[in-house]
Amino acid sequence: METPDAMEQLDVSDIDLSEPIMHDELTITLTRAQLIIIKGILSEHIQPRGYEHIAFAYDLFTRLSNAILTQTTTDTEAFE
Repeated sequence: METPDAMEQLDVSDIDLSEPIMHDELTITLTRAQLIIIKGILSEHIQPRGYEHIAFAYDLFTRLSNAILTQTTTDTEAFE
């Protein structure tokens, strides 16, 4: 499946983590299963080198784990 996204064509080894645009937070919607699969693939293949990359990987896995553990809640009670 092709997407018109130019960022997809970038070599991930060339990403400069110090660029301001790389610190923009984005919101996406994934299923819990999709998130678990992404985390599993990354945990087997990520190879951070240097402090900046280790800090990035730690933050990434913390965010992934927190998102997986998030429980959906409702604001209404069953017997109001």
